[in-house]
Amino acid sequence: MRIDYLPDTVWSASLDDGLLIEGTEDPSSPVLTSFFAGYDRAFVLPDEREELDGFRECLIANRGAPLRFGRRHRELVLTLRDGAGGPVLGGANFLATAMDPAPGQPDVSVALNYIYVDQQARGRGLARKLVGAVARLAQRAAERPEDAMPAIFIEQNDPFRLTAAEYAADTAHSGTDQIDRLAIWARLGARAVDFPYIQPALSAAQASDDGLLYAALAYPGDTVSAAFLHDHFESFFGVSVLKGGDPHADPAAGPQLAALAAMAAKNERVALLDLLGPLQRLERGTPLPAARSMLEFAKTG
Repeated sequence: MRIDYLPDTVWSASLDDGLLIEGTEDPSSPVLTSFFAGYDRAFVLPDEREELDGFRECLIANRGAPLRFGRRHRELVLTLRDGAGGPVLGGANFLATAMDPAPGQPDVSVALNYIYVDQQARGRGLARKLVGAVARLAQRAAERPEDAMPAIFIEQNDPFRLTAAEYAADTAHSGTDQIDRLAIWARLGARAVDFPYIQPALSAAQASDDGLLYAALAYPGDTVSAAFLHDHFESFFGVSVLKGGDPHADPAAGPQLAALAAMAAKNERVALLDLLGPLQRLERGTPLPAARSMLEFAKTG
């Protein structure tokens, strides 16, 4: 992958198969509106959605966030096109954070806030290509070596915590069953972070979301240090979710950060749980087993 940096804050990456990646941190860029058109078709649950103005707020917050919390941040949006001027096949929005170098852990963390592949383009391995582009651009944005692999974290719907209506609506709209979606990501290497995650409210008009599972897509070993996870969440909550607000004062973010800080003070680590095995025990179209969450099922199911 060759990556060029253009003066209008657009990254352009040409892939070997003629596909084109374009990324931006400019809230007025047409890359953002192209990304949002596909995003708007892919995400429907009200408390997980950002509106276009919300994405613009995040990118605007970039200007005041580069060294917030003592870490370098860059929020980016990218699209995957079928060649220059071709249709948008997929997109991603993510926050790249430069972390303190430490033995055995990545020096960049990525909050992969949203990623989608258009329904008409599925089955071509494009999700893997998008993740690869996110990894390279995140390293570049954080001013770290591009050949290194960042830690990539993603939110996923927890099928055990969705209402029947939410499960049906999101599955019907996306065209992919919730269990199948988790299995796709598990085959890409995603493992569940064994921590009671709650997404803070994305705006004053929305509620916090406890129907999500947090997962690590690229992290070495079977655990992540509580200190690393704390710093990642502090940046993610402060920039991507709260758009410059104080995560420690937020009713959903604050307790999670406090819990991780207490664990970090004792040098504790958080387990990363395999999901593929547990998912293979679930039958499509039948009621889910009695469990309060996917995490509980993965550990005891």
